Amino acid sequence: MVSNKNMTPSKEDYLKTIFELSDDEQGIRSIDIADALGVSKASVSNMTGILKREGYVDKKKYGTVTLTESGKKLAEKIKRRYELIERYLHHVLGVEAAIATTDACRIEHLISAETVLQMARNLKKLLG
Repeated sequence: MVSNKNMTPSKEDYLKTIFELSDDEQGIRSIDIADALGVSKASVSNMTGILKREGYVDKKKYGTVTLTESGKKLAEKIKRRYELIERYLHHVLGVEAAIATTDACRIEHLISAETVLQMARNLKKLLG
């Protein structure tokens, strides 16, 4: 798991989603985050407020949301961990792609750093 003890699965999902939606430095709209996560704008407003207080996002009152440098670094780690798990499930274990995607999203919040490291090593040996 990512090493911040205050990090929750929900926070990780928001950071990963903001990271994935952020193509440039202009930021993204709350409605885009809500649509991607299937939540209300009020939920996005609440969570981005929490993430702002924790230093992971910058948020304008009625504007866009952008990741701070620490938010971007953490989101990149979360996304890499998710992608590693997804690849491992699909390419090593042979899990169907759609199921691997769903399972990786669940597993990524619970898995230990040691297991992720061993999966990465094993995947590298097998796939090069």
